[in-house]
Amino acid sequence: MKKILILSLIFNFAALANQKLEQALNSSNHPKEVIQNLKKLAAKDPQAKKLLHELELFDLNPEKAKKGPIFDKAIKPRLDQVQKKIIANLQKNIRGEYLDSLKDQWGDCESGNCLSIKDDVYQYHFEKKSICLPYTTCGFYKCMEEKYKCDPVGVNYFTELAYPTCSTYVKNINRNYFTEKGITWIYSVMVCLQKGLVKECDEDENCTKSTRKETCDHITKYTLEFHPSCYLNSGVGVCRLPLKDKINIWRTVAKYLTNDETVQAFRVVAKCLFQTGPL
Repeated sequence: MKKILILSLIFNFAALANQKLEQALNSSNHPKEVIQNLKKLAAKDPQAKKLLHELELFDLNPEKAKKGPIFDKAIKPRLDQVQKKIIANLQKNIRGEYLDSLKDQWGDCESGNCLSIKDDVYQYHFEKKSICLPYTTCGFYKCMEEKYKCDPVGVNYFTELAYPTCSTYVKNINRNYFTEKGITWIYSVMVCLQKGLVKECDEDENCTKSTRKETCDHITKYTLEFHPSCYLNSGVGVCRLPLKDKINIWRTVAKYLTNDETVQAFRVVAKCLFQTGPL
């Protein structure tokens, strides 16, 4: 009975600590304010202290200087082959099962010019609709910007976040900053995010609003809410990646994140550490 009571007290204490951590993470959409609230909590809460350490390690603390990725040149040749295999497997799924599922909705292409490719931009032309095709390249975001023209109305998700982040990930893969699991995760997330936008905007037709600005704001809001599921569930999931990959993933993306996206990143890191948080 005494043992049960002790375990109950420990569980209640942990639940209270998690609740306070969630409150700190939800306290503001401004990263520096969240960091300040975590610092106050860290004086008494070891979880908050651990989270602050992780955020600094991953270059996500806006109060600290950026460190840049770490790398290992020795395993480059083997990882080149790994990268090609991962890309081939994802492309096989896109060209097969994924396209077949969309043909059921929009009809097959009978023109003979179904797939158009320009640079790294892929478009597929179904009988009833043409879409920016999710693929293992970053040109998808160029295609989406051309389609929705968000930058001219002051919404720069595609031009200043999605495309630059995606391109930097690919560059850092080629610089050998990631392990095999990390490379698999990056390309899987790339395709996951792109498929998510096709589903929201084309399959479910939720992106067309009364003005272009409202349309682009909706897309940005949707991606912010959708990103964590791709991060947590693609490949082995960001939480289960080797430490080197986690460091380099967050250090790659940190400089491109808006305030809202930085706070969302805080929550993903907390989820990984404590399997808790508002996600």
